[in-house]
Amino acid sequence: MELTLYGLNKTRSMRPQWLLEELDLNYNYVEVDIFQGKGATKEYLKIHPYGQVPALDVDGKVIFESGAICHWLTDQFPEKRLAPTMDSPQRMEYEQWMFYATATLEPPAFNYMLHTQILPEAKRVEAIAQWNKKQYTYIIKILNRLLKDKPYLLGDHFSTADIMVGYLLFWFPDSLQQFSTLEKYCARLARREALLKVI
Repeated sequence: MELTLYGLNKTRSMRPQWLLEELDLNYNYVEVDIFQGKGATKEYLKIHPYGQVPALDVDGKVIFESGAICHWLTDQFPEKRLAPTMDSPQRMEYEQWMFYATATLEPPAFNYMLHTQILPEAKRVEAIAQWNKKQYTYIIKILNRLLKDKPYLLGDHFSTADIMVGYLLFWFPDSLQQFSTLEKYCARLARREALLKVI
């Protein structure tokens, strides 16, 4: 399997890159600086129709969306045990956390970032930023409770769901200071050898 990951540091492409390292796979990495317009070139738009990162070329066929890439890659290598098998009782919980990352945790986190860092100052709306910050805090407060006494989302075993969720928690480390369980969880993830190769 020949793999080429198109990505950029400190973007969602960190998810599949972290996973590729956890899977111990050989891959090519091509940096695409979307903030400098590199995603809008004719050549790259043939790879990713929206000009975003990440995109993963697998033997000439491309898949985009970080969650989809991680989900697909994980299931290609069941021997790596980064996801419960389809007949495992934990598969339901695993799927829940995979979708939770992009559907529940990410929207308020990204919207807060959008209105505090990404948009030009003239286009930022303080009320939107604060509402999303409050929503994000509410969400991680519950996550902190759900993770109590659990090293990882599925218990004792690290999975791709931890990549999906953990990546987002790294966005705002200061917000975790009041949630000791999440602080310890992120510290545990930050020590993983595969992640250290990416950051």
